[in-house]
Amino acid sequence: MLIIGEKLNSAIPSVREAIKSKNVEFVQDLARRQVDGGAAYIDVNTAQGNDELKDMEWIVDVVQSAVDVPLCIDTTTVAVAEMGLKTCNKKAMLNSISMEKKRLAGMLPLIKKHGCSVIALTMDDNGIPQTADERMKIAGELVETLRNNEIDLNEVYIDPLVLPVAVNGSNAMTFFNCLREIKEKYNVKTVSGLSNASHSMPNRKIINRYFLAICLANGMDAAIMDPVDKKLTTAVAATELLLDRDAFGRKYLMAYRKGLLAD
Repeated sequence: MLIIGEKLNSAIPSVREAIKSKNVEFVQDLARRQVDGGAAYIDVNTAQGNDELKDMEWIVDVVQSAVDVPLCIDTTTVAVAEMGLKTCNKKAMLNSISMEKKRLAGMLPLIKKHGCSVIALTMDDNGIPQTADERMKIAGELVETLRNNEIDLNEVYIDPLVLPVAVNGSNAMTFFNCLREIKEKYNVKTVSGLSNASHSMPNRKIINRYFLAICLANGMDAAIMDPVDKKLTTAVAATELLLDRDAFGRKYLMAYRKGLLAD
């Protein structure tokens, strides 16, 4: 599974303060620790800083000076997405597009121009649908729109947008159903932001680990998650081994030898 490190997000108070104060050491240390934990991409979000555009340019340069993995540019603002993508020195990922008309119109040209991978959210101008059928309808619209714009569907990750189980106990099941149907119907990759499922619940890390395991069993390809959490990355390694997604247990054994597995 592709791990996208979630920790450099300005919604986190310590990260927001580091961006505001331009604390290079803090940002680079957090980037390195995520890569050490298995992140294949580092998500960067500056939406809650002083100046999202300038902060995005700064954080991309700072992170790229510390780690040799591509970045995931996390913004809803077209100008910020353009700044992040053009500042990247590797093929990046854009987080995200949706069927919201304004965002789609602004982001599509950037995806084509930069040839980046993209996370596509199953929401439109009416928000996030409550039912799996409604989300599947939007997923189909996204696939069709991207195909018609000659976007390589191998670079597309559909996120069916899990809602908190604290709000509705069926929210996780709705998400799992979408994962299976998207893979079966459209044969594109899927992704999730893990922490949304556990919002407003106690001991959220426990929920995140088991949610991740079930997502993997339903075919999920990538997760925006905390790779610094050893118990969470251990759940990835063990679940992929059990699902026969780790030939001869090579990745699991490598994690063991590196001391990355946690009981």
